[in-house]
Amino acid sequence: MKEFMLIYKGGDPKWMATATPAERQAVMAQWGTWLGQLGEKGQLVTGGSPLEFTGKRLKKDGVITDIAASEVKELVSGYSIIKAESYDHAATIARDCPIFRIDSAVVEIRAVIAM
Repeated sequence: MKEFMLIYKGGDPKWMATATPAERQAVMAQWGTWLGQLGEKGQLVTGGSPLEFTGKRLKKDGVITDIAASEVKELVSGYSIIKAESYDHAATIARDCPIFRIDSAVVEIRAVIAM
């Protein structure tokens, strides 16, 4: 099996501040269930972590810019690393990802190169 990184894009940058504790708990439970099922099947390398919607971009010339101006749908909001036989298999696994509770969400799938 190969390792694939699932890169989660999109979401609501204000959700953590506006969601109720019950809403946050319910969403985290969905993630916990999904990641737990992947772990039981031996398909989970790491659950990863959610990322803040703000951040910085560093260029080779040393210029640092704010990435908050990027379109929300293009911002990386988290990641996980899974094991799968192929891109198609990784996509099948990703289809059940809780990120898709957000209509505009996208999961980018990238193979991890074994070094």
